[in-house]
Amino acid sequence: MRALIAVIVVAFAAWSGWWFVASKAGRTGAGATFEALQAQGWTARHKGIAVQGFPNRVDLTITEPEIAPPMSAWGWKAPFVQLFALSYKPWHIIAAFPTLQSLQTPLGEAQLQAGRLQASLVVTPDSSLALSRAQIAGEALSLEGAGTWLVDALAAAVHQNAAEMNAYDLGLTLTGITPDPAVTSLMPQGLLPEKLPVLHLDALAGFTAPLDRHAADTRPELTHLTLRELRSEWGPVKLHLSGRLVPDADGFAEGSLQLRLEGAATLIEILGASGAIAQKDMRNLSFAVKAMSGGNDFVTLPLNFARGRMTLALFPLGPAPRLRY
Repeated sequence: MRALIAVIVVAFAAWSGWWFVASKAGRTGAGATFEALQAQGWTARHKGIAVQGFPNRVDLTITEPEIAPPMSAWGWKAPFVQLFALSYKPWHIIAAFPTLQSLQTPLGEAQLQAGRLQASLVVTPDSSLALSRAQIAGEALSLEGAGTWLVDALAAAVHQNAAEMNAYDLGLTLTGITPDPAVTSLMPQGLLPEKLPVLHLDALAGFTAPLDRHAADTRPELTHLTLRELRSEWGPVKLHLSGRLVPDADGFAEGSLQLRLEGAATLIEILGASGAIAQKDMRNLSFAVKAMSGGNDFVTLPLNFARGRMTLALFPLGPAPRLRY
């Protein structure tokens, strides 16, 4: 019996020691991440890192984190974020977010509210800590800023691609999207349902370096974005985009996507009524779509990106999005 008790005491002491080592490593690693981002010109602040979870978990609570890339209109901050990991499996992290967070966007500040929002991150269990996969899931989301958009459910994932170096598979599905009333008020009534049922993305993104613990020094930049499928279905209007884009010398998207559009007549009517397309362009676009569709209600059009601009067939749509800053 004494020997058994001694074994238990030694085992508990060893496990406790391992937890304190793991918890210290977790706190130090989180702090070092903020410092590394700051050294690269990021806004990266917090007001404290607390550790709990003894004896089986390492639970980090980061108070008032704020992160924003340099020279970017994007940013994020929250009252807190919690990171959970089993002490014997520290390369698999679960993140829990508060119900209210703040996002800085090119259109200004917005508030993201969620009934539930959780994420998970798995890195390789070696010294590089390279991204293996990550997932995020949310329910009852609302984004309030210049307008208010509602989403019933969100599911997104990133997986390291096995066939291409420094490339990652991207997936995103939004269901039950309710657009801002200011947008829907511009549309003719009765043409579309109140909610956009689904928006789905399947893509591949390539980078100049792996997404790992050295990323603050290697600064991975996007080399290409391949859309296998970007699909939305909203009543009679169905969109499908596919193709490949690369950043040009100034970071703007360059390349071509193929747009397959069903319900073209309905969409043109909506764009014209909302003022998104000038009346003269609306007539020309209607004529071009009818000619290219052969009288059918679906058409395939090129969406081109060149010299920082974006055009649909021959019709200008405005500036191309940035893929690299």
